[in-house]
Parts: sequence; structure tokens; C-alpha cells
Amino acid sequence: MRGADQLVEQQYAMLLRRDVARLPDLYAPDGYYAMPGVTVRPVELPVLLRTWTGAFPDLRLDVLGSVRTAGGAAVEQRLTGTHTGVLHTPFGTVAPTGRTVSWEVVDMVRVRRGRIAAWRSYFDWGQLIALLGLHVAGLSRQQAPDRSLADEPAFTAAPQAVAA
Repeated sequence: MRGADQLVEQQYAMLLRRDVARLPDLYAPDGYYAMPGVTVRPVELPVLLRTWTGAFPDLRLDVLGSVRTAGGAAVEQRLTGTHTGVLHTPFGTVAPTGRTVSWEVVDMVRVRRGRIAAWRSYFDWGQLIALLGLHVAGLSRQQAPDRSLADEPAFTAAPQAVAA
């Protein structure tokens, strides 16, 4: 029976070889892969990861550290690649910028009966978007005006949700 170490190494190797079509074989039938803004079933995983390898054809992965348990693993890594293809995100499409960027990801992997039950990748979309030289509409790059804290409330109320 495969343990977390072997399954994690296999998934990383398959990603770097661009051999993502067989990734669902590593997952339990009810398993899933999640990243900020997206959760997919194993059968959908190859399409999602091709988005990344298409946007960053020279994608590299460097493991920075890991923690293993009997039921899973946590792996900290740095991804590096040159953004030469279209990147499809939960927030829209990002045209190629030509920039080489590095960003950190933490993968939390749970294993059940020798297969991946859950794989969660955590990273900061805001950091990645900024590294690509983009900014989020509505945010200014200008310095905030100098205001006395006495003139402002400590917190402002969050906007109310609007029912659909």
C-alpha cells in the first residue's frame, strides 16, 4: 500500500513530466484536489493542472520542507516558472506577461487505503498576481493619505450581502 510520501512524490513527478492524464489513478474515487477558489474531482485534475503547465511551461518545483504523519503529509514548496501562456484563474484570464516568478505553496495531503483522499494546495493569489506585475482593479498603488486615527472609527462595518 502506498504511503503519503510515495503518493506526493508521484504527483510532483507526474506534474513536472507533464504526465497529468494519469493523476486520477493516485486518488480515491471520492477524493478531491483543492486550491484557493477551485475544488475538483480526480477526473477533473488533469485539466486544472494543464492550465498551470500551459501558463508556465518551464515550471519547476523545489521542496523547502515537509512533515509526514501516518495519514498524510504537509509539504512546503517554491514554484518557479516563466509566464508565457494564458493563465486561467478563478478571477479571470491572465494574458502572458513574460515574467519569471517564484511563489510559495503548502500542500496538505491526506491518504486513505493507499490513495489520495484529499489534496489541498494553499498559496496567495494576491502575491502571484503582484509578482506578474498586475494589480487588482479598485486598489490604488498610491500611498494612503495621512489621517489622524482620532478622526476615523476603529473598524468599519462590512457591506451587507445582497440576496440573489
